[in-house]
Amino acid sequence: MKYEDADILAFISGKSKPTQVPEKSASSDKNTGPEEISGNKNEQLEHTALEHKALEHKKPEHKEPEKDLLTETSVPDSLPDFEEFPVSSAEAPTEVDPHNSLNGDSRTRSTTASTTATSTLSDKDELAFELFDDYDSEPSRASPSLDEAFGIVTTGIEPLEITHSGATITGYIASARRSEIRLGTYVVVPYEGGEKLFARVGKLQYRQEFAVDDATEIHSRRMLNARANPVNEADYKFLACLDPLCILYRKKAESALTRRMADRIPRPNTPILPVTDRLEVQTGLNIPEEGVFLGHLSVGGELVKTHSEPETVAYYLRNDYLMGDPLIFRHMLVCGSTGTGKTFLSKNILRQFMTEDNRYRLRNSQDKARKNPCLVIMDPQDEYSQIFEDNETLTEEDKFGFESENVTYGRVRSTKAFVAKVEGQKYPGDKSRAEQVEFTIPFSLVEHNSWLIAAAGMSELQYIGLEVLLGDFFKSSVPHTYRNFINHIENEGTRSYYVDSNRIHESSYDGIVRRVSSRFFSKVFDRDATPITDLLDKIFKSGQISVFPTEYISSPRIRDLIVLTIMSLIVDNKLNTTGVDAIKETPIILALDEAHRYLSKANGEHARLIISRFADAARQGRKEALGLFLITQDPQDIDDTVIKQINTKLILNLNNDAAISSLKVPKEYERRVPYLKKGQMIIHSPDNSDIVEILGLSNCVVRHR
Repeated sequence: MKYEDADILAFISGKSKPTQVPEKSASSDKNTGPEEISGNKNEQLEHTALEHKALEHKKPEHKEPEKDLLTETSVPDSLPDFEEFPVSSAEAPTEVDPHNSLNGDSRTRSTTASTTATSTLSDKDELAFELFDDYDSEPSRASPSLDEAFGIVTTGIEPLEITHSGATITGYIASARRSEIRLGTYVVVPYEGGEKLFARVGKLQYRQEFAVDDATEIHSRRMLNARANPVNEADYKFLACLDPLCILYRKKAESALTRRMADRIPRPNTPILPVTDRLEVQTGLNIPEEGVFLGHLSVGGELVKTHSEPETVAYYLRNDYLMGDPLIFRHMLVCGSTGTGKTFLSKNILRQFMTEDNRYRLRNSQDKARKNPCLVIMDPQDEYSQIFEDNETLTEEDKFGFESENVTYGRVRSTKAFVAKVEGQKYPGDKSRAEQVEFTIPFSLVEHNSWLIAAAGMSELQYIGLEVLLGDFFKSSVPHTYRNFINHIENEGTRSYYVDSNRIHESSYDGIVRRVSSRFFSKVFDRDATPITDLLDKIFKSGQISVFPTEYISSPRIRDLIVLTIMSLIVDNKLNTTGVDAIKETPIILALDEAHRYLSKANGEHARLIISRFADAARQGRKEALGLFLITQDPQDIDDTVIKQINTKLILNLNNDAAISSLKVPKEYERRVPYLKKGQMIIHSPDNSDIVEILGLSNCVVRHR
């Protein structure tokens, strides 16, 4: 038997390492029978009476010592269910008595004999290796759950090593636990002294145990014909390579569990254990114990279960000021292909922000008081007004589960739907009973936001000319309506004035008139409803959800105009020192569905102005209590200056390679994104936790139809 095999058997059985004879005896007697081997040993050790006594009961080798040895190692029920190593008869330890393998005191007799023999040997004849009693007892004392072990840390394949740049830690996985191991499975490896290595399975592999060429036609036919059991796993080593994440420890027995970088190497033959303590998982992955609930930790789509109550591990987003500003003000992104559950997930998350206890402070506030946020939602599918309604399908069991993990559920009574009045369009409003407030967009807002009527294809010279025309128009004494502006620039005298004075080139002037005279502008501006500028106190109200549905509008250009108007109102008043108090002094979370439509990469002057404005808003969000919650299926289309400001990314299933690479997650997670199932996601939030996989709730906390 090889030394490493003997090590593993000693670990399994709890016995000391069998005493071995000098190597030259083994080599010289390679072809001799059992009796000759026994004689040689007695001749070499005849000067030691005790050793002769220990060996005098030795019987000739049985024809099947492998069977008896395995029977001996598998007797105790309390020992871990490790892989049983086959042992050839040529390598079987001569000290093991196969006929006494079930004797209750065999372990004691073997240990006593080997210990006594070692102590009586002279310095010259002293054995070259230490006994295994002390070597293996410490890992066993480190954890009481050895029967749950996946396997052991081994040096039989690669040396154990840990460096500043990485680590090589290989574990042998017992055959009984192989089906439970997945890429990404979390495990702990105990050290002496109570510390634990918290690690993740980073690679799985099979290696041949014996020298067999299984890439031959004969072997393949034999395996294909052996339908009952085509693969004998005992012929292969199943290995798991561990990626160390941290070391878990307590400074004192009664102190809190904490973590540090992996700076220690585990001992060989130390058990690899599943994580059964929820606190160990949360500490190991740096997940907060409270905050805004996002989902439950999972691996490969399976929930991580612990021995705690509840058994799942909830994932929370930091929502306090202990480590700086709450992470919502460093912005969130939810991205996934159509049908992956973006809206369902977003409802569940956004509902968590609208609790009475969730309050934020404003830095410029005189009294430093904290306020509930105002949640403003741009809703292209008319789904978010349903937050006003309870989910009637929730059972008492669902509610109990929500309450046990501090998941907020149920309707938000302060939800209101603000509906833009558009000529020829009517909002059905039949998906919820939320209050509906109609408004119109006054053309006066264009005075400081000329890009609201600037078409996407407008050139830089045309845009400059438009600003000149708007500036002069708003200085005039006529009512500042869209119809009056069109009448002004279509007047032949006005055209001659600007063209003849060389203030605007004639081709640019004519292009401006064609672009801003579009009929769809007249359907939106200055309709018969309350101007939105008169409703700011009602829209941006602490603790309220203000939904702006646009599904009922058939024209995409009108939809975009309405959304950009609301966004500009928020940004302008947040960034300007003289902003309206209703916006300036209220924490705002802006949820923007189909964000790629409004924050796309700049491909013209019109887009460049929009992006630069919102990039500024994203950068100053923490200071002004403005959080962006972006929802999209095309994250690659969002401008890089905005993406760089997003701290928390929730990534559902995506099949577009460009979209996946734009998210800048580690390569091993990029490869998993196309295989995520509905509700399964990867969270990349460096300021909150390590990158993890989670599952969202299977039920919506509010109505979702």
